[in-house]
Amino acid sequence: MMRNRLGVLGLVAVLFAGTASGQNVPKPSTSDSVNAEKETRYLAFQIFTHYSSDPKVAVLLNSGSREPVLPGTAALRNWVEDIKRRIGTVGDERTRLAVMLGPLCFEQDDAEVTRFIELAFRLALETDVAVGFHIDDSMFWAKRKDLWSDPKNVEALDWDGTPCTGRRLNWGKEPTAAPPQMCFNSKAIQREVQQRSALLGKAIQAGVKSLQEHKKPELFAGVIAGWETMIGQDFKTGKYLGYRALMNRGFSRERPPQDMNLEREKVVQEFIEHWTKGLAEAGVSPQKIYSHTAFLSRRAFNLGDDKAITYMKRDKESAYSQHNHFAPPSMAFGENHRPGFSTYPQPGLFEDIYEQMARHKQVGWASSEGTNMQPSSGPGQTGMDMETYLAKMFNHGATLVNLFSWGVGGDAMKTMGFRVVTEGEEAIRAYRKFLKGDALVEAKTEESLMERLPPKIHKIQKELPGWIEKAEVDSKKKAMSLMKQLQEQMKAKNFEEVEETANSLLKMMKGASAPAAAQDTPKEAGRG
Repeated sequence: MMRNRLGVLGLVAVLFAGTASGQNVPKPSTSDSVNAEKETRYLAFQIFTHYSSDPKVAVLLNSGSREPVLPGTAALRNWVEDIKRRIGTVGDERTRLAVMLGPLCFEQDDAEVTRFIELAFRLALETDVAVGFHIDDSMFWAKRKDLWSDPKNVEALDWDGTPCTGRRLNWGKEPTAAPPQMCFNSKAIQREVQQRSALLGKAIQAGVKSLQEHKKPELFAGVIAGWETMIGQDFKTGKYLGYRALMNRGFSRERPPQDMNLEREKVVQEFIEHWTKGLAEAGVSPQKIYSHTAFLSRRAFNLGDDKAITYMKRDKESAYSQHNHFAPPSMAFGENHRPGFSTYPQPGLFEDIYEQMARHKQVGWASSEGTNMQPSSGPGQTGMDMETYLAKMFNHGATLVNLFSWGVGGDAMKTMGFRVVTEGEEAIRAYRKFLKGDALVEAKTEESLMERLPPKIHKIQKELPGWIEKAEVDSKKKAMSLMKQLQEQMKAKNFEEVEETANSLLKMMKGASAPAAAQDTPKEAGRG
């Protein structure tokens, strides 16, 4: 089944190629004086808006429609009305239904994005659904040959300044190539970001003023400045980038930084702040500006040392920064914005966010992207329902939760796992509960697939060789066949199928009785 599913991240790549905690958030003492509990909190749904001139990309991006999905079009209005109708309420001044529109990227010219924002605010007034904007800060700039044709604006994969061949996007079964990685601190890129953020900020502030005149200020949900901001990897070689930025900071092969990863983290954080400062100086409230980074939690990173199970073999402490493409969770914070993260559930993710919020004494944060499903697993594998997923954010200080995948791909993809999770009846009941102002219940979470699977694989690796030596011929053949199947599933990252095969192997190794590591197999099968 998994090979027929596309994760939301994988879909976006195609388009653009596109433990329960009961503790309360500590009371902050920062310049952000507004208490998040008294603010409007937004339950938002990301709508991917048209920008591509490629007709194949456009059809996918437009949810299967051949009509562009843009503010001012019937296609976008119908999409918003569908969300509103199926949920059945838009909330009030305390909890509000919203849509986040984007990406707004360098593929669009100034007049285009200005008109986009103006029409989006009109849409909010027409539908009574709040709008927000999601900015792609650096990924998609293929039309800006004036910028990427200059090697100074493109990241390098070594001290010789070798330009990257394209940015690697590991969003699907196979890596896809995006335009070259921007050099975040080149003078030309810095100038472009300053101009674009000021332009967007002024247009957004004009829209906010219009909402205030109509006595509907709550219809502005905010602006997310970034789309998983990071310094990525070279497409062809897989090498980690950032050497051009390091050279711009005065380093070289002969004079390298004491900590390569820390210096690249600084580059990422400064780039985020450059964007958000421009928006804030143009008049957008910092309380409505969010960053967007993505990270693997410490707990997930440390689940084991098998790359195939835990994404990366842990060689040293600094590898954590590198694995997160120099954007660990602390990089999401800054003076002119609130932090925002991708929140596909993984062990320890929310605990890491809570820890960072407490450390920074921050009020308000965003799930800039996410839904209650982990890529490479299926519905029901996170160990929690949608209400608990939302509670882990809204009950812990989140002021914006932006859910991905509603309506993506149209009718042709309505059975995709991410859409089943986001648009299912259980999820819609949770949305209604939040928007009616009822308290969300953070139920106890079960063990997720990401936590269950590594111990099973390690048990097989440790015990299977000895078991095969003593097994009968037919059992050996069956075990070897299952091992081959398991290896193919691991390579394809079909982790639900991996678990089923692992359970079969463990059961065979233990005879008729189920092994300790797989005692909960019936429940797992039901969830899957």
